[in-house]
Amino acid sequence: MNEKFRHREAFEYFLSLGGGASAKNCTKVAQKFQISERTFWNWYKKYNWRERVEQRDIENAKKLEKKVDKAIVNSKADYRALIKKVVKAFEDKLKAGKIRISKPEDLNVMAKLDLLMMGESTEKQDTNIYVTIEKDKE
Repeated sequence: MNEKFRHREAFEYFLSLGGGASAKNCTKVAQKFQISERTFWNWYKKYNWRERVEQRDIENAKKLEKKVDKAIVNSKADYRALIKKVVKAFEDKLKAGKIRISKPEDLNVMAKLDLLMMGESTEKQDTNIYVTIEKDKE
């Protein structure tokens, strides 16, 4: 391939323009690197810029996905910690006789929220497997 630093710089600039193979981007790259538009298209083909743009997009999407996943995990941990504090405070007041349970639904909501944050089911699921067997007709 024999790609030089100048070609990589041109590619990075092209990528910063959005990486689209348009006449506008071609003109901008050609002007910035003082090359002809024909040279731009030669580089585009020779150094596989289209495929490299696609690959970079895939890599960036993976990085973004990891960041989002980490943020979600951290948020869930924060919510679970808060739920535990609320439940603990409720439990302490209940033991001290400062409150009475008038609506069990409130505690149920907190328990379900905690289960959801752990990725658990909050409803009973039917785990029976039903199989229908057809007899051979002779």
